Amino acid sequence: MPLESAARNSDTLLTMRVGIDGLHLFGNYAGIQHSLARLVEALRSGYPRDELVLYVPRDFAGPPAPVGDPGLAIKRTWFPGRWRTIRTLWRNMRLQARVYRDQCDLLHGPTYALPALVSKPAVVTIHDVIALTHPSFCTPGSARVQARVIPRSVAAGRRVIVPTLATKEQLLRNVKEADPNRIDVVPWGVGAEFHPLESLKRISNSAREEARRALNLPEQYVLFVGNIEPKKNVPMLIQAFFAARMNRKLPHKLVLAGRVGWGMRGLAKLIRNLKASDYVFFTGYVQQKALPVLYNLADLLVMPSAVEGFGMPVLEAMACGCPVLISDDAALREVCGNAARVAPSDSAKPLQPLREALEELLLDDGRARQALIELGYKRAQEFTWENTARLTHQTYERALGS
Repeated sequence: MPLESAARNSDTLLTMRVGIDGLHLFGNYAGIQHSLARLVEALRSGYPRDELVLYVPRDFAGPPAPVGDPGLAIKRTWFPGRWRTIRTLWRNMRLQARVYRDQCDLLHGPTYALPALVSKPAVVTIHDVIALTHPSFCTPGSARVQARVIPRSVAAGRRVIVPTLATKEQLLRNVKEADPNRIDVVPWGVGAEFHPLESLKRISNSAREEARRALNLPEQYVLFVGNIEPKKNVPMLIQAFFAARMNRKLPHKLVLAGRVGWGMRGLAKLIRNLKASDYVFFTGYVQQKALPVLYNLADLLVMPSAVEGFGMPVLEAMACGCPVLISDDAALREVCGNAARVAPSDSAKPLQPLREALEELLLDDGRARQALIELGYKRAQEFTWENTARLTHQTYERALGS
């Protein structure tokens, strides 16, 4: 029989059956989808006595845990995940009934949303509140929906998970339903596959070049990883990189790894106007298994986002021994600590800080980059999916205990 709301007794681990909304697990995974898949894996590994019920669309792109795991039930819906309206309606009208039918003790909404009416103990994860603080960085439809869904879900959940203190502060500032006593900060982790590939560094004429050819990479490059959308500040990165090349004759090229999303129609025109097509490369979506090589071969990762909730690529790059340059965003600074170079914002000269940082890191004698590599590698070791699962499980316990 499932547990209804509390531990069997105070001196044993709380065991539970958790229903998890996995309706976003389809297509090419971005950071939020990867974080959910890794969380499920880590929960199964760290808490094998628990049972997880994962509700996924028909075109589920998993599995996020070994096939045949008796503690993980995959429940597919009849519709594909790309049907956004149907997905939302099913969550609001059917998900809780399924959670009751499957005898779950708790419902976790890991992608901003809980059903419209919730009577089960519930936890919601709010990865960021960009739709509330910077609605122009979202599609109009998404901004309108999240402006309703986030406050309602925060009010309905017994506990709220956020990935950074910066996101918690923004949530408290912008959602009156948010209660600081119900919010838990649970950072994401970084997978073990992200590590320095020593063979690539030692065997420059074989493994390195083979990897470059396989991914069609230039000899020296600066890297951006992520969906290319307004909040990422990619046009500013291209302009700052162009300015650095012109000013200091940088030999590097710029590799933009990620899907080109909405709001980026002017990007091709910008590159044509700068006559930069020979040294700005788009890879499109990069599969997770190829990312470690991409980071290892880069001379620098740049994440110039106007705003983030966490910033997974900075951790992945650090774990691979790639130095990192970030914008002066609160969440990015929190994740990186002192292990990244920060380009301060300057409204009068918006390109200058980023251009100067690029020049200094790419053209110095290597000591600054080496210091960032060492600091970054140590910093990345502090973020594990095991810790993410432990903190998430504590949140589940609090939700059931309340």
